[in-house]
Amino acid sequence: MMKRLSPPLLVLTSFVAVKVLIHLFTANGLGFQRDEFLYLALGRHLDWGYWSNPPFIGLVGWFTQTFLGDSLLATRFPSALAGGALLWLAGSMVRELGGGRFAQWICGLAMLFSVAWLRTSSMLQPVPFDILCWTFLSFFTLKWQKTGDQRWWWWIGAAAGVGFMIKYTMVFWAAGFLCALLLTSQRRVLLTAAPWKAAGLALLIVLPNLLWQWHYHFPVKSHMEELAREQLSHVQPLNFLVDQLLMQGPAGALIWLAGLLFLLAAPSMKPYRLLGLFYVSILLIFLALNGKSYYTLGAYPVLTAAGAVYWERALARNWSKVVLSLVLLIPGVFFFPTGIPVWPAERLSVYFKNLTNAGIEATRWEDGELHDLPQDYADMLGWDELAGIVDSAVALAGDTPYVIYGENYGQAGSVSHLRPEHRAHTYSFADSYRLWAPEHLPNAPKALIYINDEIGDDVNGLFASITKVGAIRNPMAREYGTTVWLCREPRSDMSAFWAERVRYVQQQFGIPPR
Repeated sequence: MMKRLSPPLLVLTSFVAVKVLIHLFTANGLGFQRDEFLYLALGRHLDWGYWSNPPFIGLVGWFTQTFLGDSLLATRFPSALAGGALLWLAGSMVRELGGGRFAQWICGLAMLFSVAWLRTSSMLQPVPFDILCWTFLSFFTLKWQKTGDQRWWWWIGAAAGVGFMIKYTMVFWAAGFLCALLLTSQRRVLLTAAPWKAAGLALLIVLPNLLWQWHYHFPVKSHMEELAREQLSHVQPLNFLVDQLLMQGPAGALIWLAGLLFLLAAPSMKPYRLLGLFYVSILLIFLALNGKSYYTLGAYPVLTAAGAVYWERALARNWSKVVLSLVLLIPGVFFFPTGIPVWPAERLSVYFKNLTNAGIEATRWEDGELHDLPQDYADMLGWDELAGIVDSAVALAGDTPYVIYGENYGQAGSVSHLRPEHRAHTYSFADSYRLWAPEHLPNAPKALIYINDEIGDDVNGLFASITKVGAIRNPMAREYGTTVWLCREPRSDMSAFWAERVRYVQQQFGIPPR
C-alpha cells in the first residue's frame, strides 16, 4: 500500500505540478524568442564553450532537438521542468527551516505568481538553470549549516562548477558567498580542508571551458566589454533597486523582505544568517558593477522560503492567513500577463499601455526607453514573417547558387530553425555564429540574400543588382523594418570577398583560423 503524502508535502507537490502545467499549456505563446534561436543553433554545434555562453545551454538545445523535436513546446520543456524543480527546492528549504503546511502554501503562492519565475521558466535560456543552480547552492549551504556535516561542501563545489558551466555569473555568487561567510563566525570553516576541496572540484568541472576560452583567446572578455558598453551602461541604480522590489510581483516583496529580515535578525535564524548576508553582498556587488536586474534572481528563493516560515509563525488567526493569501493571489492573477504572454500581441499592447498609464513601467527595454511590449515579448514577433520573405527571395534567385546572411543571430537563427532547408546556406558573424563561419563558401555562390535594416557600402559596392524583397511590417516586433534584399550580379568574386571578411572577423575578435 502506498504511503500517503504529509499535508505540507502534498501542498508542495500540488504547486509543483501546477507550475509545470502552466508553462506547458502556455508554451506556444507569441512565438520563438530571439535568443532561443541562438541556443538552438548552439545545440547544432556542440562545444565546450561559445562566444557569450558556457556550454550547458548548447547541450540543452542539442537535447531538445535530438529527443523532443523542433516545436515551441519541445524547446521550452526543459525550462518548464527547471521552474518546477525551483519551486520544489524552495519548498524543501521551507521544510528545513521548520515550516509547516501554511508556510508551504505561502511559499507556493509567492513562487507560482512571481513575475520573475513565470518569465524565466517560459523560454529556453540559461537563466532558469542558473537560478536553479544558485538555489541548489542555498539548499546545500542550509544543510551544511543545519547538520554541520562537512560532506555537504562536496555538493556545494559540484553545484558551483556546474553553475559556471551554465552562466559565468557564478563568479559573482562565489564572491558574494565569500564576503558573507567572512562576516559570520562560520568563517572558521575556511581553516578546514572542506571548502578548498570543494573549490578544487569546482575548478575540475570548469576546466574544459577554461581551456576552450584560452584556445579562443578568452572571448568572454570581449563579450563582457560589449555587454557593458551596449547594455549595462543603460542600467540606473534606482531602476535596479525598484526592479528588485517588483520582480517577484507587487506582493512578493512582502514575503522575501520578511525572509531577509528574519534571516538577519531573528535569534532562531542565527545559524542561517549567512544566507541573508549573502543577499546583501550580491546586491551590493551588482549595484557596483551596473548589473542587470535579473542577475540577483538566484538569491530570492531562499528568502521566499524564510519569509513563508516567518509569516506562518507570525500569523496566529485563520482570517489573517486568508488575507495574506489573497494579497498574494489577487495581484498575482492580475499581473500574470507580465510574466507569460497569454494573449495575442495586440491585446497585450493594450494591457501594458494601461499599466504604463498607471505608473507601472513594465515595457522599458535595454535602451532605457518605453515601448508597446516588454522586450522579451517584442523579440518573439516577426520571425515567421521574416522566414516567409526569405522564401520569396530564394524563389526569386531561382537556380542561382546563393547564400543567406543575417546581420544578427536572431535573423540567421530564425531562418535556420524555421526553414531547415535553408540552414546550410545561412551564415552570420554575430555572437557564436562567427566561431563556425566557414573560411571558404561552398558551391561558388552568385547571389546573396542579405538580411539587415540597411544596405551597407560593402554589399552595395559588390553587386550590380540589388532588389528589396520585403521587410517586417509588424510595428510591435523589435525587428520592425528589418529588410531582405536579393543581391545578384557580383562585380567581383563573392568567395574571395567572403574569405576576406572572415579573416577580418577572426583578427578583430581574436579567433584562431581553423
